[in-house]
Amino acid sequence: MTATPDVDIRPFTEDTGPIELVPPDSLTAEHTGHWTFLILEGAAFMMQAMHPVIAEVTGRYSAAFHGDPGGRAIRSVDSVLRWTYGGAEAAAEGDRVRDLHKPITMKSAETGRQISALNPEAYQWVIATGYIVNARAGRLMIGREFTDAEKDELLRDNRRLARLLHVPMRGYPETQQEMADYYEAMIDTLQGTPQALSLIHDLQTGKVEVPPSTPRPVASLIGTAFKPALRLNYLSIVGLLDPRLRDKLGVTWSAAEDRQLTRRYAAIRTAYRVLPERLTYFPLAYHARKHHKCLEKMKQRQQKSFAYNLPK
Repeated sequence: MTATPDVDIRPFTEDTGPIELVPPDSLTAEHTGHWTFLILEGAAFMMQAMHPVIAEVTGRYSAAFHGDPGGRAIRSVDSVLRWTYGGAEAAAEGDRVRDLHKPITMKSAETGRQISALNPEAYQWVIATGYIVNARAGRLMIGREFTDAEKDELLRDNRRLARLLHVPMRGYPETQQEMADYYEAMIDTLQGTPQALSLIHDLQTGKVEVPPSTPRPVASLIGTAFKPALRLNYLSIVGLLDPRLRDKLGVTWSAAEDRQLTRRYAAIRTAYRVLPERLTYFPLAYHARKHHKCLEKMKQRQQKSFAYNLPK
């Protein structure tokens, strides 16, 4: 009899199709670069922490659970910005992320089986949560739900990012209905893991990580100063979660909280319309979008050239 290895690492097969970058004038490029992206993507990170494999691996190896959650969040957003706006650097960043996760394996304390940071189901879920959260966040980002055509575009770009990051594409949703079915199937997999419960506790208590050497009065002032931002962070994350996931995390959501969240994002949208883009976008996103607009204007000017208007 052949022994069955006690592992939980399936073959990691990649889609060998061509890599396509996210178009600079797409919905994804328009919204990913906003400063509020860092807040909204907290809901995706929470959903990832509810996956048992992701929870165990990040619980052991991620700075998010070892004293540097803010730095971990910023570095994650840096990576996403490079995927979206990095041009030639985007593919290199996709390779770097894959290579970074390759050596991370460990024995699961829950199952006793060997698990990997490149577990196909878990790696797919990390990227899929980006679409799920963005598609649900339309009322906050643009003041209404995204149309079906807009959701199709968001999913198209999500699949582009998945391929860029070497996510195994077999079984990865191609349509909204497939994504909805995939999501429903994943609900039963997700749990109130220790890592997810730790994150939600920090959100509820408004915990701010400061260096241990920080004097207590200064640490207290920092906590007070960040309280409004932490409240927005909590409302944004919990408000975007499926009610079934809130139940697994032991949190509730009231009509009053929903109104509070809606009002805050209405104010943010107003600010985005009034303020110059250099203040509302991450620097890389701002310059990448400005670069694209400059090239488009050049193309328009070229169309006025006599050479393009020769008599036929």
